Amino acid sequence: MSNSIQTHLKTEVIATFVINALLNGAIAWALLHGKTVLNLRGEEGIAVDLVITAFLLCLLLSWITIALQRRKVSSGQFPAVPAERFSVLRQIIRYLPDRPFGAALCIGLMATLVFAAPTIALLGLVGIEQLSVSHYLIFKTLWAGLIAALTCPLAVLFPMFKHNAMAAPAPLAGEPGN
Repeated sequence: MSNSIQTHLKTEVIATFVINALLNGAIAWALLHGKTVLNLRGEEGIAVDLVITAFLLCLLLSWITIALQRRKVSSGQFPAVPAERFSVLRQIIRYLPDRPFGAALCIGLMATLVFAAPTIALLGLVGIEQLSVSHYLIFKTLWAGLIAALTCPLAVLFPMFKHNAMAAPAPLAGEPGN
């Protein structure tokens, strides 16, 4: 794998974790400042908050990141990516819509199913029916940073692998015509 792409991806993932953890922690603190305990279920419960956070965080993160990465790819900042690299992510990206907002919407929905639903189920299975706000703030800060970091590679690599994501996609080493 090209060092520039590998280094870029690591930098993006780390920055995404830090920014989204701090931002989501701060937002949660501002919204929950007067409360002492949160229930897992209910209109203002942990489950609802995790579903909304997973969807909106990953939708917005993906939409913004795809736009920023498209500019970098179209300016030629990245060399050809070997066809065998990122094969799992490449297959996921292959089935995403061509338009950035459509792809971001799908990524937001996938994140809700892959991250929020299992987290809620796990909390219920281990018997956590409520958390103190301070414990929830720590949990949510780390959880939001983690799901943002895990979602980031899809958005960063989308412009490199999606043929209609921009006028001239990044070349793939080993594919016909290269």
